[in-house]
Amino acid sequence: LSRNVSAFPEAGVRAVHGRIGEPEGWLRELEGTTEFVHMAALTGKARASEFQRANVDGTRSVLEACKRAGVRRFLFISSIAATYPEHDAYPYGRSKLEAEALVRESGLDWAIVRPTIVMSRRAKIWHSLEGLASLPVVPMFGGGHVRIQPIHADDLALALEAWLVDPSLDRGTYDLGGPEVVTFRDFLGRIHRRKKGGDAKFLPLPGKGAIAVLKPLEKFLLPVLPLSAGQLYSFVYDSTAKPNPLSERFVAGQRNVDTMLDDLLKYG
Repeated sequence: LSRNVSAFPEAGVRAVHGRIGEPEGWLRELEGTTEFVHMAALTGKARASEFQRANVDGTRSVLEACKRAGVRRFLFISSIAATYPEHDAYPYGRSKLEAEALVRESGLDWAIVRPTIVMSRRAKIWHSLEGLASLPVVPMFGGGHVRIQPIHADDLALALEAWLVDPSLDRGTYDLGGPEVVTFRDFLGRIHRRKKGGDAKFLPLPGKGAIAVLKPLEKFLLPVLPLSAGQLYSFVYDSTAKPNPLSERFVAGQRNVDTMLDDLLKYG
């Protein structure tokens, strides 16, 4: 189910055009479906009301459609941002927590996956970080000392596939990250070295201070701001995964950071 069915050219994939908030247009496509994986979400820079509508109300709509169609199992792709200690200036993280609560209360056989930073050539976050790391002087909010645990999209897909075939994983919440934990500074430094051939020069910037400045400005200036306060949360709080029964199945075969970056930068 997607608003852009042309994004799924792979053989064996039947794409259905639709919006999650308008289930009447695709409800009949669920006939005979036993498992549903809900990955749709609004990310990036948006207002709290937009995150609420897309991520909370949209999830509620999908859950109701699944129950009407007789779907038994439901996998919700949340975010490691749901684990951050506070979300005062981060409506995206708040919306994911609220959506998780709806899933747990749905009455379906549910599971929740909280990926860390998901890397692929088509991921907006990858292109943003690649652009940031390629600058002559790399801005480093919060000093870059927070820990991240990036995961390749293909490795994440294998974990989701495991849930599809193993009902014993139902009614669990699973953090999923790659096999290597690094600091944000180290991660951007490795990208810079591959792109520019030398060590990066970093410009330390306040993390929480920048959030405090941006938050009140968003009410009036969000469309013209280069980023939102919430988008800086990953520079302030660790984005690492707690070990769990699902993640432990895949640690050995996952791409480490260097292998991941080599793959992502293979074609320039």
